[in-house]
Amino acid sequence: MPDNDPEITCLLRRVAAPLGLPISETQFWQLATHFELLLRWNQKINLSAVRDPRRIAERHFEESLFLATLLPAPVGLMIDVGSGAGFPGLPLKVVWPHVETVLLEPNQKKATFLKDVIRQCGLQRASVSTDRLEVAARGELAGCAALVTMRAVAVAHADMESLARLLGENGQVALFLGEADAERVAHDSSFRWLRMDVIPNSLRRVILTGTPASLQRQ
Repeated sequence: MPDNDPEITCLLRRVAAPLGLPISETQFWQLATHFELLLRWNQKINLSAVRDPRRIAERHFEESLFLATLLPAPVGLMIDVGSGAGFPGLPLKVVWPHVETVLLEPNQKKATFLKDVIRQCGLQRASVSTDRLEVAARGELAGCAALVTMRAVAVAHADMESLARLLGENGQVALFLGEADAERVAHDSSFRWLRMDVIPNSLRRVILTGTPASLQRQ
């Protein structure tokens, strides 16, 4: 494995330490490789509006890894919707290496970035789909996911219906949202909401976790 930037590795160790996750040296190398590729690609395409490495470590990597302290690794497929720069899907895939993962990203340039990260990190059983959410929810991924993740500014009711269609029996969705949006989404009756957890070191951001109220796949 090529050496990573020691400052990047130090930032990742600092934000990961309070989470108490069992992260190996190989996994830290994969996280740091993703981080470095993000910084490099972000100079060419707009992957993240956050440019400061310290804030990237907190805003993207720490938030993503926090979910792994709330839920056990899913037994089955994980789908990350609107993966963008790879959050939360890629850090979760790193700490849950045996979980099959699909990153759903319709933007072709971002999808190419995600494929490059998967290749350079040597991640197995990870792939990228350029289908939009509503298309994927009616395609071969429908009813297949044990866990669906999504970071969003806002989620419409139609999105919630599509997320539900991706889930298999006993599947869960984990939404990374601002507190106000989470309060609104929590009133969506298409899901039974299990918990709302405040993300550490964030500005009023939470993870909302739930299961579909029904599994109709019409």
